[in-house]
Amino acid sequence: MKQKKAFLYIRVSTDEQADKGYSLKHQEERLRSYCQFQNIEVAGLYKDDHSAKTFERPAFQQMLAFLKKNKKSADLLLFTKWDRFSRNAADAYAMINTLNGLAIEPQAIEQPLDLSIPENKIMLAFYLAAPEVENDRRALNVIVGMRRAKKEGRWMATAPKGYKNVRVDNKPVIIPSEDASHIKWIFNEISKGAFAPDHIRKIANEKGFEVSQSYFWTMIRNPIYCGKIFIPTYKDEEAYYVKGIHEPLISEDLFYNVQDIVNGNKRMTVVRTKQKDELPLRGYLTCAKCGGQLTGSASKGKYQRYFYYHCQPGCKERFRADNANEKLIVKLREIAAKKEALKLYHLILEKELKKSSKENTSDKQKVIDEINKNKERIDNAQKLMLDGQLDITEYRSIKQKYEAVIKELEVEIKPQATKPADYKQYLDFGFNLLQNIDQIYVSGNTQIKSQILSSIFAEKLIFEKNSYRTPVYHDALSLIINTGKPYEGNKKGQTAGNNNLSSWVVPTGIEPVSKV
Repeated sequence: MKQKKAFLYIRVSTDEQADKGYSLKHQEERLRSYCQFQNIEVAGLYKDDHSAKTFERPAFQQMLAFLKKNKKSADLLLFTKWDRFSRNAADAYAMINTLNGLAIEPQAIEQPLDLSIPENKIMLAFYLAAPEVENDRRALNVIVGMRRAKKEGRWMATAPKGYKNVRVDNKPVIIPSEDASHIKWIFNEISKGAFAPDHIRKIANEKGFEVSQSYFWTMIRNPIYCGKIFIPTYKDEEAYYVKGIHEPLISEDLFYNVQDIVNGNKRMTVVRTKQKDELPLRGYLTCAKCGGQLTGSASKGKYQRYFYYHCQPGCKERFRADNANEKLIVKLREIAAKKEALKLYHLILEKELKKSSKENTSDKQKVIDEINKNKERIDNAQKLMLDGQLDITEYRSIKQKYEAVIKELEVEIKPQATKPADYKQYLDFGFNLLQNIDQIYVSGNTQIKSQILSSIFAEKLIFEKNSYRTPVYHDALSLIINTGKPYEGNKKGQTAGNNNLSSWVVPTGIEPVSKV
C-alpha cells in the first residue's frame, strides 16, 4: 500500500493564544504524532497567526499556490480541529471543493469526518458553524457590554487628551490628567472669537501641549469634555447623549459656544490682534470651495518665506497672499476712481443732513413747548390748592399725571452723542477717505487696514480664479459703486428720491482726528 503524504497546517490568533492557551508548538506536536502513528509522510508544514474569518492568510495562500503548481505532491491537508481550518462555513465549503479538485483531502485529526458519507456533512456544518457562532456571540457580548457601560456614563476607549484611564472598584473610568488645564485654555480661547482655532492650536503647541491638526479638530468637537457620553445608533435605538460619571473639564454652555464658532454659526467677534503685515486679509476671506473662513500662514522657501491664505484642515483651498493683496488694492482703486460720483453724493448728503438738522431743531422746540405747558399746569394746580379751591388729594393726582407726561417728553429731547455740526466733520473725513482709499490702505498699518475693510465691506470677500467675486459693500457705498444707476430716471423720466440718504453715511470705522 502506497504511503500517504500530508501537508500540516497550524493556525493561532493572538487573542486565542492569550485566552485559550492555544499554541503553534502544541498543534505541531499533535499533528506529527498522528502522522507517525498513522504512517503518514509529512510533506510540508505551514504556520499562520491570523484570524480564520477568511482564507486571506499568508501561509495558507502560499501553501495553496504550491499545491496548484505541484499537483500530487500530497494526499492530505491535516489540522487539529476544523476551526483551525476556518471559522466561516460558506468559505470553508468553497475551499474544500478547491482542495478536492487538487486531489487533496482536508481532515481534522481531533474531529475526523468521512465526507464521502452525506450525513457527515451535517456534522461538518456543525463543526464549522460552532466557532462562527462563538465569534459572533463574543462580538455581540462585547458590543452589548460596552453599550451598557456607556449608558452608565463610562468612557470605554482610550482616554482622550486631558484625561487618563484608571480603574475604580475594578471598573474602568477616566479622570483629569496633567493636560486638563491645556484643554480648558483651548476652549476658553476659541470661545472668545479673537483667534482662529488652528492659531490657538499652534499657541498650545508652543506651550507644550503637542497635538496634530486632525486630532485637534476631533478633540474640540468631542462632548466628553463637557461631561457627555455619545451613545451611537444601534438597531432600532436612536443615537443620544448621556451624562458621564467623569469630571467635566468645561461647561456645556462653553462647549456649544465653541461648536457655533467652529461650525461658522457664530461670527468671530474680534479680528486677531497680531495680524501680520503680509496677511492683512486674514479673517476677511471666505473659502470659495467650502464656505469656511480662510486663515493664513507662511511657508519657508529656499531663500525666503512665502505667505499663503488657506482654508482649515480638510479643504485644499490655498493661494498666494501677495497676489490676493494686490488684487484687493485694485478693487479699492475702483472706488477711489469714482471722484465725480463721490462729490455728488457728498453734496446730496450734506444737503440732507442740514435739512434733517433744521427739522430736528423744529421738532425739539415743539417738545420743549409741550413740557413747559405741562409744568404750567402743575403750577396752576398748586395755586388752586393753596387758595383752598382744590383738595390736596386732587392736586397730588394732577401732579403725578403731568410729571409722568413730562418725563416721557424729556426722553425725546435727550442730547445726542454727536452734535449736528459734527456731521460735516465726519462727512468730509469719510468722503476724503473714499477718494484716497487705496493710498491710505497701502500706507496704513494692519490696524488701519482692518478698520478700512470692516468699514466698506458688508460681507467677507471671496477670492477665486485669481480675482475677487463681486464684493458686497455697505449700502451707501453700493450706490456709488453701481455706476450711474442712482442718477438714472425711471420710466416716466423722474429721478429717484434721496430722502433716506442721510442714513446711508459710510460707517465711521476710522475716526477723524479730533481738534484740540
